[in-house]
Amino acid sequence: MRLIIFIVIVLGLVLIAWFTGAIRLAKTIWLIVEVKPYEQMGVGENPSSILVLGDSTGYGTGAGNGKYSIAGLLGADYFGYPLTNNSKNGRTISEALVEIQTLPTEPAHALLLLQIGGNDILQKRPVDVVRKELMQLYSEAKLRSRNVVMISSGNVGAAAAYTGTKKADEYERLSRQFRQMFIEVASETGVTYVDLFEEPEDDAFLREPRKYLAINGLHPSKEGYAYWYNVLAPEVKALFES
Repeated sequence: MRLIIFIVIVLGLVLIAWFTGAIRLAKTIWLIVEVKPYEQMGVGENPSSILVLGDSTGYGTGAGNGKYSIAGLLGADYFGYPLTNNSKNGRTISEALVEIQTLPTEPAHALLLLQIGGNDILQKRPVDVVRKELMQLYSEAKLRSRNVVMISSGNVGAAAAYTGTKKADEYERLSRQFRQMFIEVASETGVTYVDLFEEPEDDAFLREPRKYLAINGLHPSKEGYAYWYNVLAPEVKALFES
């Protein structure tokens, strides 16, 4: 009898996990469908442009409308520049490296924003492997713009999707490891890395998940993207003014 009860409980937990995952997947698909990656033609005859090369956060998944994404907020501040958004949901740093090699080196962009790295954490890719890929990605990016900026996800473990699970601690640990690597590689290459990681006691996404996270509990909401952009904006402004 105890064995039967145990089996029933295990099966129940498996079904709950599957059902929860299926619901999150459905919500994520909806978040992807409802938004179109933000791009703009620019005003006037600005000879240079802005390129965003990213993953789902570059795409704007969770923002509800592309104008509320990082690309959209960047475009609003620099409306005179044409902005191209080459972002894809699920993209890793290795995939970004493959993609950037297909892009022309001329004319050079006024700004190349790399919004990447979260999927490498989620997929638990080896940090040493990703480090080598990132070095190559930066090298390719610098051929296409003198102003290369990278942002990545903050603390993935703080996402509401993982609250109360073992994954929360695991993803926080991985986020810290990747963050340290991102900082080191940026220092070695001269690329501007904008750090979005916050300690748990200060993390707005952990403190107010309903405000800063989308309905799947993983991607930022429009308020979440605005929060990130407020960290990014001063760094971009300094580059444009230099």
